[in-house]
Amino acid sequence: APPTSPPVTPPTPAPVTPPTPAPVTSCNYVKVNILTDDYPAETSWTIIDQEGNEVASGSGYTEKQTNSIHDVCLESNNVHTFFISDTYGDGICCGVGEGSYQLSLGETTFIEGGVFGSSAGHTFLLSHLGKVLVDHSTCDGEVKGGAGEKCSEHHHCMSSMCLGTGICE
Repeated sequence: APPTSPPVTPPTPAPVTPPTPAPVTSCNYVKVNILTDDYPAETSWTIIDQEGNEVASGSGYTEKQTNSIHDVCLESNNVHTFFISDTYGDGICCGVGEGSYQLSLGETTFIEGGVFGSSAGHTFLLSHLGKVLVDHSTCDGEVKGGAGEKCSEHHHCMSSMCLGTGICE
């Protein structure tokens, strides 16, 4: 009888590990609109999250009296702080140009200004429902900030109540 060879078993494939999906974060696209004054290179801004990580920024502006629009993805249910700085210390309105800044969610502007010294800061919470809560007590350096700021259905007060009059108390 001819010699028999042992049965051949095919090699066992290595187990396939599926890739780990990235954590799902809910993103709110916030529009940051900077209208530069007559000295645009003096202006810069950042947005930091509640852990202190910088999540968006802008600087290096060169054109006077020009809108620069930045769409930034900010995580829902996270407190963020927007800081704007002017290196000369005269803000971006109104001594040397009519500069301004606005942060908007959809069609709703929830932070705006331009009259400050070296810097201004605003803290806000983006809810998963597409609403924004603004802590007006953090409007450091901004002339319009604090109690008395107008509020509405999509422009709330974080640290106090928005009364029926539409004024943060």
